Amino acid sequence: DVATDCGEDAHSVTTTPDRSACLCFWSPGHIGASCSSCRPTGPNRYIEEAGQYIQCTIPTRCTPTGTDVVTADNGVCVCNCKDRWVGDKCDSRPVRFEQTSCDKYAVGYINYPTCDHCNVIDHCSGHATSVTSDPANKLCTDWAYTYSWTGSSCDSCAAIYTQAECVQCAEGHFAYDVCTMCTVKDHCSSHASTVVPNSQITMCDCTCNHAWTGDSCDICPPGIDPATDCAQCLVGYIGFPNHVKCGIATDCINNADSVTSSPDFPSCQCDCRNMWSGATCSQCNSQVDGADCDVCASAHTGYNICDLYTIADHCENHASAVTPAPDPNPTSCTCTCRNHWELPDCLTCPPQFGGSDCDTCGIHRINYPTCTLCTVNDDCSNHASTVTSNSQQTECVCTCNQKWSGADCSTCPTEYSGLDCNDCGTAHINYPFCTDYTDALHCNGH
Repeated sequence: DVATDCGEDAHSVTTTPDRSACLCFWSPGHIGASCSSCRPTGPNRYIEEAGQYIQCTIPTRCTPTGTDVVTADNGVCVCNCKDRWVGDKCDSRPVRFEQTSCDKYAVGYINYPTCDHCNVIDHCSGHATSVTSDPANKLCTDWAYTYSWTGSSCDSCAAIYTQAECVQCAEGHFAYDVCTMCTVKDHCSSHASTVVPNSQITMCDCTCNHAWTGDSCDICPPGIDPATDCAQCLVGYIGFPNHVKCGIATDCINNADSVTSSPDFPSCQCDCRNMWSGATCSQCNSQVDGADCDVCASAHTGYNICDLYTIADHCENHASAVTPAPDPNPTSCTCTCRNHWELPDCLTCPPQFGGSDCDTCGIHRINYPTCTLCTVNDDCSNHASTVTSNSQQTECVCTCNQKWSGADCSTCPTEYSGLDCNDCGTAHINYPFCTDYTDALHCNGH
């Protein structure tokens, strides 16, 4: 009891730790078990230890970080600490303060004097495994990021990553954590229609255009033309995209000199040898013969053409017969011309002959088949202006000069005379009439 055990100078009482005595809490300025003695000097500066009064001073009771010292109600010296030092002797430093001077925050803390502790949840958005502080910038820093988070508070995820956890490549990207974006140009040699990451997201899968192959669509197979964007067979190949090579044996049954192809044709094109024909050089036409289709068949001429020789086609229909020239591969035939048609092709009728079949005499000629030419000199006594043949071509017909007469113009009538029958004869007057003059007609009979 305060009154019984401590006296009126105590403000409270309790027991000692071993409960063997009462322990009084003095009022200011009193000491002793019953608070009945005064401290040697001013209040709150002395404590009792082992029956002695000990003055509370900074050198004896506090570290140099103390600013003042007083006695506490429980009879101990209490130091008032500078800065953020703590403890009865100002010898303790909370971890959030700098441990040498305790006048600024420690590493891992910010915002002196409150010295907030940098932590993953509050300062790193829960996206870091550890965090410390930057004294110069008063920021939490030096994060140990989880996955690929970035930013001052680990709250930023680059577009190349999935945004929920920032732990995988975003769509269209591969190879975490580089996460390169798949593009047709960079990963498919510009030869693809689409590109996406593979299922393991370790590389790009290209959908190659046309016949391009390879992981990056950079291979155009043999037989296909890369100049066409690998979209057509090379010359000599067919069956895009299978690109089968054309061969003389396989496509032309060995009856060709060469074989090729073109984009415009879906099959091989054989350059057939000799006169073989057909798409595979398997046909030898009926006008051609020989083991290698290399001679004309019977009754045909002109190898490489091998026409059927006929009177109509080769002898102008003016022959009685036609036969091939005498050599193994005749290039011409021999006509037996009819009537007077001339060799070699019975096309020409000589000028002394005429008619539709060269079977009459020509103009001005008589007596087929000799067909003698009518002439003024030979047939008209040289007394005619023209001569021709009669319609039957049996004799010559003269057009006599002056007054010559007769079939051959050899007669000058009696009423005419002169070297060319060009004057009147005796007793005749008035050429060319050459009238016979008489007494009765010209002298009145007198």
